[in-house]
Amino acid sequence: MIRLHPWDEDHSSEQALAKALHERGIELSFAIPQNRELVRDLDRWREAVAVLGSLFSVYGRQFQIGQAVNRSKWGIWTRNEYVELFTVAAEVLREIPEVELMGPSVIDFEYQVTAAIVNRRKQGLYFDIVSSLLYVDRRGAPENAQLGFDTVGKIALLKAIAEKGRSCSGRCWITEVNWPLWEGPHSPAGRTVSVDEQSHANFLVRYYLLALGTGLVERVYWWRLIARGYGLVAPSNDASLRRRPAFYAFKVMYQQLEGALFYGPLPAENGIFLYAFQKDGADLVVAWCLEGEQQVDLGWKPARIMDRDGETIDSSSSSKVKLTPRPQYFFGTKDGDGERIR
Repeated sequence: MIRLHPWDEDHSSEQALAKALHERGIELSFAIPQNRELVRDLDRWREAVAVLGSLFSVYGRQFQIGQAVNRSKWGIWTRNEYVELFTVAAEVLREIPEVELMGPSVIDFEYQVTAAIVNRRKQGLYFDIVSSLLYVDRRGAPENAQLGFDTVGKIALLKAIAEKGRSCSGRCWITEVNWPLWEGPHSPAGRTVSVDEQSHANFLVRYYLLALGTGLVERVYWWRLIARGYGLVAPSNDASLRRRPAFYAFKVMYQQLEGALFYGPLPAENGIFLYAFQKDGADLVVAWCLEGEQQVDLGWKPARIMDRDGETIDSSSSSKVKLTPRPQYFFGTKDGDGERIR
């Protein structure tokens, strides 16, 4: 997902990036945020969106209209202003064949705003995909609850709102999530919710497993690739780049789970998570615990164990394995080794 700034006149750098990624076979989507000037000048907004649609629709079909619409600092002060912003953008973008529009892109767990917008009745107001910037960083670990809802519960509620909304299709994407790092004044959430790089990597893997494991959201986008304070890659003053632990954790998760069949979470004691997959005919469990070190019986002896960053760990001599908050991958054999997961 590439963010496009409609207040800019020159989009050549974004075009070059989109073209290069598209040529590599990478499917792209785009986010179009707003500022106060454009919210108050809908004619200029319309023209800017029309330009972005013509330039970038050749590289991707999905456009998110608006960003963090429940935060006045991003330029929208009322729900009516967002509805007008969206419908004006929709007028020009829906002239492009096969374009899908996303919104309302409410940030954080403030679904009262999401529900209010997707239940409005107005010509042109229709969300092909309900997008959410579902940050849970203020609660610490993604398994922690807020108002009784952990990440899985929040996503289930988002899906219910999307399915019942008068102006949406029922499809859901999470288009932003991250955890801020102890790395300077780069987090709008404040230093009290910042984490170290190892926790950052752990939380990324666990959030993706929890979120996509629900089967209720189609995609989850980490914000962002390169950034001080929260990116997968850290830029330095000398223009060099350093890949954080979260980069490698993301890479390993993708490599190991791409194309895998998810069977669901296995029964486990509170604070223990066992996510069961099958890939290439072999069983695979991704597992972690919330605190400390805990032992669990998988019911079968792993043929191979891999840690969060892809390092091989000595195989267990039995079906009992030790878990930590750092996710691990436990592989079975194609012929099965003991009782199969399913």
